Amino acid sequence: MIKTLFRSLLGSDSAGAAGRQTVLETQLAEADARGDLAAAIAVRRELLELQPGRSEWWVSLAECQRRAGDLQAAGAAYQQALAAGAPAVQVLLQLGAVHTELEDYPAAEEVFRQLVELDPLHADGWCMLGIVVKDQRRYEDACRHLEKSIQLSPALSAAWFNLGLAQFERGQLSAASQSFLRCVELRRGRPWGADRVALLERDPQPVFEPMDMGVNEIKLRHDCEQLEYLLERGLLPSAYARVLGDYRSLLEEISGKVDENTLVPFDVQRHLLVARTYKRPVLIADEPLQVESLINPELDFAAIEERYLAADPNVATLDNLLTPEALQAVRRFCRESTIWNNIKPGYLGAYFFDGFCSDLLLRLAWELRAHMPHVIRDLPLNMMWGFKCDSQLPGLAVHADAAAVNINFWITEDEANLDPEGGGLRVYEHDAPRDWDFRRFNKEAGGIQEYLDAIGSKPTRYPYRANRALIFDSDLFHATDSPHFRPGYLNRRINITLLYGNRKA
Repeated sequence: MIKTLFRSLLGSDSAGAAGRQTVLETQLAEADARGDLAAAIAVRRELLELQPGRSEWWVSLAECQRRAGDLQAAGAAYQQALAAGAPAVQVLLQLGAVHTELEDYPAAEEVFRQLVELDPLHADGWCMLGIVVKDQRRYEDACRHLEKSIQLSPALSAAWFNLGLAQFERGQLSAASQSFLRCVELRRGRPWGADRVALLERDPQPVFEPMDMGVNEIKLRHDCEQLEYLLERGLLPSAYARVLGDYRSLLEEISGKVDENTLVPFDVQRHLLVARTYKRPVLIADEPLQVESLINPELDFAAIEERYLAADPNVATLDNLLTPEALQAVRRFCRESTIWNNIKPGYLGAYFFDGFCSDLLLRLAWELRAHMPHVIRDLPLNMMWGFKCDSQLPGLAVHADAAAVNINFWITEDEANLDPEGGGLRVYEHDAPRDWDFRRFNKEAGGIQEYLDAIGSKPTRYPYRANRALIFDSDLFHATDSPHFRPGYLNRRINITLLYGNRKA
């Protein structure tokens, strides 16, 4: 009788646990369906209390915590998944990525070394190992790991990009330029040359993801203006007048039907010339500039550095950054190159890894660091981009950047700016809190503004001037200062940004 009662109690407990699990799984499906991350995490934790040995549940919990921005908890969950017997290679890759996001590069290195020991043919593992070794400034080792990754997977664009960064830090500017070019070729195809007309008759490679083929008025209006400019200057064959006509037709077709925050697909058969040239390197204006220096030799960089380091917060402006020849070369590159592929609300971006790279820009990045040894020090170049604004749309919302030092400079002529006291940058007096992750301090403009208002942080306005640079602590919140520029392609406000170091530097 006692045995029977014991079995009955066990069965009751088992049935209760099974029933509880069924209820929790239903709650989990509902939380996932409505995108409620907090509830999804809480339910997963309850499920794991019932069955702590379910490795796939630990992985799922870690993924949710990453999406919620709780990277420390995600790392701990991945460790639990490994202890519970999850597939080691896949989980190690994600665990190492979490350590990398946390900028705990030694921990990330240890994890990625475990991964490539388990699977020596894992190209992504070698790539990530190279990246975190690079981030610890061991550039020779980084090159070796990244070259191993490329040997295993020659089409891995991230490996080529990070190899270029490591080569740049070793002073191998020519090799770095070739690595960056290869990265862009894998993303956008080879730069078009004398065969530009023939290429209009065939479908280009690589094939883009559908999202990358989305259009809106901001992008199409810019591309129409750029094509018209290039045709007028004789930089494109006359056959491209048909291409311009197709872009204008598509712009008219979507006009008034999509706002600056939205992208829409288009009929590629109806607009075949758009489809074959959209976001392609039809023209890259990277001509060598044979001058002794790109930086204005009359600038007193010792005084500029002293001013920056004495300022609280660390901000300094300097005018006439580039020599006249260098300024004209940078303008040509930005105006003539078909690289403006990242569509933002009110402006277009061109990024280091996606075409915003040339021998000229790499040399500029090198010279800037050499001229400011006490500000930039030996901090590595991490990112570079250009932004091209519409004439009166707002530009960049308030944010901070994941770096140590920002150098931001403007190149459009002053005559284009209709507001001489504005159009530049607003820099706030407060840093991004150290416990904020990248998404929070870089992407969530509404929350940032609420935080700044709550602490009474006020911005300083730095007016737009052509060839003016603003150097500042990357942690400082900043935003475009209400641009009001003349209409027309040559009047578009263009700024260039270089980021050195990381937040912990």
